[in-house]
Parts: sequence; C-alpha cells; structure tokens
Amino acid sequence: MKPESVNYTIIDDSGLLALADCREYRPFISPDWTYRDLLQHFDMATKERTLVVWECGDGGGSYVIQVRAGISSESGYRSVHGAIRVTDEALHLVSYDALTMAAQFDDEVLPSKHEKHLRFELPNDYYRIRVVQLYDPDRLSKPDESELDFIVEYEPGDSLPWSGVAWSQDSS
Repeated sequence: MKPESVNYTIIDDSGLLALADCREYRPFISPDWTYRDLLQHFDMATKERTLVVWECGDGGGSYVIQVRAGISSESGYRSVHGAIRVTDEALHLVSYDALTMAAQFDDEVLPSKHEKHLRFELPNDYYRIRVVQLYDPDRLSKPDESELDFIVEYEPGDSLPWSGVAWSQDSS
C-alpha cells in the first residue's frame, strides 16, 4: 500500500524548484542559454504539462516538501494550482541547479544522480497539482530545518496549467 504522504528534502542554491515528468520534459536549451530563454522554456513545458515550477522567494537553501494525495483546502502563505501529466509512472522533484545544468549540457539528464531519490510513483495519467508555500519568504529567518516548507498535493484529473514560474516577478 502506497503511503498517503511522503516528506522529501531538496537543496537548491537559487530558490527555484520544480516537479517534472522526466521522461517527457526536454531540458536542453543550448550551451549559452539566457535567463529569458530559460523562462520561455519553462513556460512551454508548463503548457505541455511536463513541468511545474515555482520560485521560493528566499534565495535558496534546504527545503522540506511533503508530497501527498488529494487536494485540500489547507492554507499557507500562498498557493498555486496547475496540471502535469505522468508518462513514466513517476514524478520527480527537481532543483534549479539540476534544471540549469540540463539546460546547458545536452548529455545531462533529469533526474540528476543526486536527486534520483526525489521520486514518487503515480499511475500514468493527468494530475491536478497544488503547491502550498507554508512560510513567508520575506521574513528574516526560515522555519526550523525539520519543519515543512511546501506541500505538493495531487489528484487525478486535468486542469489549466499555470504559466511559467509560479510566484516569479520575471515569469512571462
């Protein structure tokens, strides 16, 4: 029996995280991509339902993310709804660091070897996704390292994808 929720810890130096169908998401852009190229690439991938990506708003660090079945009404500092498609019976949490390495080098794959454990299994289908940020990223200190930073909820079904990078000032 699959657990109802699982906690993952992911480290990212930039404060941008994603959930990806690593089989279908095509991360490579070019060896000399620009940030604007990357944002356009993320926007295309979210529309294709191969990636959902969000900005943490705090410049990076270690994040504890609880992934759980079912869309709740649990509140937090902010939340966003979107959609993704599972094609390889799993989704992966992915850091900005891994996304940018794969965007620059065509031989880099996702998930990166240090993020392979950030996988959770789901039957192939379309899923509604809700990401809840549980803390205000503008406060002076982050929650205790053991506290949850984000909740990622999912349920079967389709909905409109969000556009680009959620909560980003720079997103298209």
